[in-house]
Amino acid sequence: MKNTLLLFLSASHLHAQLMAGETVVAQREFDDTAEGPGDFASFVKTARHPTYLLVDLIEEDFRQESIPHLIGGSRNALLQRKFEQFYRGTPFRQATLLKRQKTGRRDDDMLFSALTNPALITPWVNILLAHQIPLVGIYSVPQISAPLVKDHPSEYLLLISWEKSAGLRQTYFSNHRLQISRLTPINTDLTFQDAVTRELPRTYQYLKSLSLLPAGQMLDVRLLGHDLDLLELQSDLPANTDMRYDFVDLEKLAGKLGIEHDFVDSDASQIFLHHLATNPPPTHYANAEHVHYCTLWRLRRALNWIGRGLLLGALAWGTADLWQSGVNVNKARSMNDEAQRIQNEARQITDSFQNTLAPASDMKASVSIMHNLGLQTLPPAEAMQPVSRVLDRYPRIEIDELEWKMDAAEPTANNLPSGIPAQVLTLKGRLLGFDSDYRTALGYLDRFQHDLEKQGYLVTALSKPLDISPGGNISDRVETQQEALAFALKLSRRSPE
Repeated sequence: MKNTLLLFLSASHLHAQLMAGETVVAQREFDDTAEGPGDFASFVKTARHPTYLLVDLIEEDFRQESIPHLIGGSRNALLQRKFEQFYRGTPFRQATLLKRQKTGRRDDDMLFSALTNPALITPWVNILLAHQIPLVGIYSVPQISAPLVKDHPSEYLLLISWEKSAGLRQTYFSNHRLQISRLTPINTDLTFQDAVTRELPRTYQYLKSLSLLPAGQMLDVRLLGHDLDLLELQSDLPANTDMRYDFVDLEKLAGKLGIEHDFVDSDASQIFLHHLATNPPPTHYANAEHVHYCTLWRLRRALNWIGRGLLLGALAWGTADLWQSGVNVNKARSMNDEAQRIQNEARQITDSFQNTLAPASDMKASVSIMHNLGLQTLPPAEAMQPVSRVLDRYPRIEIDELEWKMDAAEPTANNLPSGIPAQVLTLKGRLLGFDSDYRTALGYLDRFQHDLEKQGYLVTALSKPLDISPGGNISDRVETQQEALAFALKLSRRSPE
């Protein structure tokens, strides 16, 4: 359970309460007297927890101004110049972006604010720093009031609350953005109801004078208080067309926010303290020096979480590694058994083989022959390329059949060793367009054969269109003069090594 220390500071009083989660476990009061700081120093020695300081002081100033829209170092430098211009004498200052304008240069509308009397705050903060208490931030009641009005539909809303040790706080919002806030101290002779009845008209006129409330615009007023005090206020506040009232019972509001506290009067301090502890705003009045020990505390906490994460990761890794090691041992044992079984089966198979060992010289010769065959043997497509190029030059030759084979015994034109297989092509085709002009046809075929021989082929005529040798017979050619003249050639060639 997260422990936190909540401090509520007014002009002459400091309230401290130690929280365990959302439960108050201890409370102390310290007055701004000679003994107060010493007592507070003794108290914080026993409560070294993240600390939130909430202040409710008259000396809080608000200024609205538009500045150019900048980023990075330029923006920071501009804000520092504005701080020096508006609030040179205090380190407790901040700038809050209200909105960015939609026309023109699209400047930023900023709300500059500061706690202008640092003497009221510095002594208590110094005690926290001296004891290295992790101060999360310094906040003001107006600064953390916005969530209490976000559900109200009005664009012009005045929130009124009462803090017993501080006074009557009136905070004005335009479009749910903080514009200005006033604190009126209440003496013992003035009740909460009387203070509201007296101060509310003054605040209304004050807003009108600053032109924060448009002319003719009704002002919505939300009042936080005890149920009995609100009933009395409903009868005391005059009904008019200038203001409209919204009465919020502190008990119901606390239940809505999950705050466990019994309210005996209209003091709303616990509402603000609990809300600050659970939903602190991102900006506050503390500077880097004030939150130094909080930064160290967060860093130390982050390192602890990282260390725990690394330790858990290492344990998980080690556990997984041990488990995997066991799995691997079982797998290795199983694989060894399987390998031994395969070796035994292989040994039995090899023992049953006949002795077929060949001499090393024969194996070398076989490898050489296979190597040469791999180098010299061409696929049919490459072997026929030279023939295809020759045929392109003889369009009157038509091929009917083509046979390809490799033959080591076949003679060739280049007389290469017979150990190299020869490429043997058998062409069967016809001569077209010669009619009975056999002499021209034979000359055409002879030129075709001669061109093939230039490609390195040994050309052997298996048959010709007309056999003019002494033993030839031409009697069968008379009936086929009008048909294509057929022939058959055998081509053989060896590729060099």
